[in-house]
Amino acid sequence: MRSGRSTRLLAATAFLAAIAGAGRAEATEAVAGRYIPGAFAGPGMGIVPPVPGAYWAIENVYYHGEAGADVPFGDNSVAVGLSADIWITALAGVYVPGIDLPGNWTYAVQGILPIGWTGADAVVGPFAAHEEMAGIGDIAIAPILLGWHDDALNTFFSTSLTVTAPTGRWEDGALAFVGLNYWTFTPAVAFTRLFPEHGLDFSANLGIDINTKNTDTDYYSGALAHLDLALTKKVTENLSVGAIAGFLYQVEGDDSDFADAHDGFKGRSVAVGPLVQYKAKFSETTEFDLIFKWSHELDVKNRMKGDALVFQISGKF
Repeated sequence: MRSGRSTRLLAATAFLAAIAGAGRAEATEAVAGRYIPGAFAGPGMGIVPPVPGAYWAIENVYYHGEAGADVPFGDNSVAVGLSADIWITALAGVYVPGIDLPGNWTYAVQGILPIGWTGADAVVGPFAAHEEMAGIGDIAIAPILLGWHDDALNTFFSTSLTVTAPTGRWEDGALAFVGLNYWTFTPAVAFTRLFPEHGLDFSANLGIDINTKNTDTDYYSGALAHLDLALTKKVTENLSVGAIAGFLYQVEGDDSDFADAHDGFKGRSVAVGPLVQYKAKFSETTEFDLIFKWSHELDVKNRMKGDALVFQISGKF
C-alpha cells in the first residue's frame, strides 16, 4: 500500500454515510437521521486524492443518546423517554480513476457499507419496552465526487452528491432499527486549507440531507442542513491533535399528523469535541491513518442528545 496526504479524504469523509443505516438522534421520524453533529468533522474534508488508485477506511462508531420529549414511531405511535445505544462498523472505499481532467480537477467515486446494532428503551403506551436489532444498514454511494487543488497542494475544494438507499433492516413501529426506509440525497461542498509552516489543517464541510417519504408510515422527514468544522495541529511528524464542531439545523419541517401538531417538529443541535490523529508508518510506501474523536452534543431541540465516539483506520491499496 502507498499512503500519504491523499488518504485524508477517507480520514475525513468515509463517515459521511457510514452511519446512514443505523437509527440516530435527530428530529424527523423516530428522531432518526443520517447525521451526528461533529462526528463527520476531521482533517482533509475538502481533499479528493489527486493520485489515482483505491483508498479504503474502516469506521467504528458508538453513540448513546436520550430524547427528553415525545417521539413519533411508525403509524401514529408515540414513545416517551427514548434512550438508545448504537454501534456501527462501516466499510468505505474511494476509487480515483486515471482520468486526466484539466485545471487541477480530480474525479472519484465512493461507496460505503455500514453494519450496525441498535438497542433502544422507551415507554410506548402504558408499557416499558426494550428492543434490539442488528444487520446491514443503508448503503451509500457517491457517484459524483469532484475535487480541485492548487499547484502547491495547500488549498483544496470538493463537491459531491451522495445517494443513500433504504437497504437496512427496518420495521414499522419498532424502537430499534438499522435502516430508515427512505432514500436520502446529500449534495455537499467541502474546503481544506493547509498551513505547512505551522502544521495546521483547517477543514469545513457543508451538506444538506434531502429525504423521500417513508411510504409505509406516510411520514416525510424534512431536509437537514449540517456544517462540520475541524482545526488540526501537527505536534510531531506522526501525531496531530485538534478540535471539531458540528452544527445541524432542520430547514424544512416534517410532514405527518404528529409533526403538524408539533409545529413541523424541526430539530437543531450543536456539538464540539477533541480529535487525535496518528500516522502509523511501516515503510516508505506503507502507512495507515488512525483517528479518534469524541463529539458531545449541546443546545439540542427536537432530537436526542448524546455523545459519539469514533475510531477510524484508513489507507491506500
